Amino acid sequence: MALDLIAVESKEVTDRLHGLGFRDVFAEKDGVLSRLDDENPFEINAYSGDDYEFVIQKGKADAVADMEKKGFLLNKGLCHKMKENRMFVIFKFSNLIESENFFKTYKNLLINGKLCNEYSVPCIYVSYAKDIYEIKSPAQLVAFAGEFGYNYKNLSESWDKLLQRG
Repeated sequence: MALDLIAVESKEVTDRLHGLGFRDVFAEKDGVLSRLDDENPFEINAYSGDDYEFVIQKGKADAVADMEKKGFLLNKGLCHKMKENRMFVIFKFSNLIESENFFKTYKNLLINGKLCNEYSVPCIYVSYAKDIYEIKSPAQLVAFAGEFGYNYKNLSESWDKLLQRG
């Protein structure tokens, strides 16, 4: 049931992910996540910018990404608004690895992950691999979510909700 998001559309990476047990793979290009599935492709708008609060309040995107990298922290009101607007949060493992300030990014992931879990905001934890060497297994991504306070039940429900959009 697991899914992952990669940074570039690559048959080599996609094949490797399917071999690891990922059912679905998405690729990002210019803030649009595209499902790499010939039978049931669909796209999701993902916002990554400087005005997360406005986008969340107005429901201007399907998902928000890179909050931890940009230092944006959620709160109870924004979590309720995200749930109301049926928005997702995307947490990228690569943001933690590539971070200039590891501890600040880690803290932001922890705070946002715990808030999302507490208020049942759908979150997707992804590797955001650029090549086969950056791929994480489904077990690693589940552990990544758990490390930041997001439980498996909510993660599994988030995967299902995302796939039901298509």
